[in-house]
Amino acid sequence: MTTKNLIVLGGVAAVLVAAGYFAGGKRAAKVPQLNGSKLVAAFDVASVGSLEIGDRVKLVAGDAGWTVATYQDYPADRARITENLMKLLDLKVGQVIRGKTVEEAEKVPVKVRDATGQELASLTLGPRHERWGFGRYAEFKGQTVLVGDSLDAFGEDAKSWCETRIVDEPRICFKELAAPDLSEEVLGFTTGVVAKVTINCDTNCTVTVGNVVPGGSDRYLKVEGRKWTFIVPDYAVKSLLPQPEAEEKSDASAETEKDDIIPSK
Repeated sequence: MTTKNLIVLGGVAAVLVAAGYFAGGKRAAKVPQLNGSKLVAAFDVASVGSLEIGDRVKLVAGDAGWTVATYQDYPADRARITENLMKLLDLKVGQVIRGKTVEEAEKVPVKVRDATGQELASLTLGPRHERWGFGRYAEFKGQTVLVGDSLDAFGEDAKSWCETRIVDEPRICFKELAAPDLSEEVLGFTTGVVAKVTINCDTNCTVTVGNVVPGGSDRYLKVEGRKWTFIVPDYAVKSLLPQPEAEEKSDASAETEKDDIIPSK
């Protein structure tokens, strides 16, 4: 092979190497390394004014504390909110899942705002991992990623953000909040049973046990000073209801029993 041919081949090889280098660089730019990246920008938990999870859950901070705006403005569990805001701040990409997209029906948009409505953080969650006991899909920078925390609290269940215990002694937790427009005939509080209970160490609190919920055994319950009507299990208020008196045996029945006793020898 002549020297001229060697020079030509060397030039071609150099061009191919350079082309490969630049092509690889472009591919790398299109698919960045996301593993370990934080999914939301840092924000001050104390400055959060609202947390929205899809269109079913909206938690709002006010002068009287946190409430669940989408659940009759019932008081929210502040400790649970703080815990899950911290989870969002710590959330990192564990793995990029190539070729997978989160279906529209499975998307759960999460938005964190301050008291003025300014957005502090935004994230779109997907379903939990199908087989693992932990992990959840999410969308991040145009990719579907997997995070280590399943974020169970972000399941779009408004009641899960509430403290359900309403009476300390006897211990009563509500199952649901009753619709606010139920008639007195349905609720039955006018002729219901009024009883004293203990709430926050106060033994003078009053509750009223109403009718049985149609189609079930649960009861309506009203707590003095609270605007909500609660649906509670029947067994939880059983001790507050009048107990049936034991039937006294008639004299004739008692005499019959005496006759049936076989005297000992």
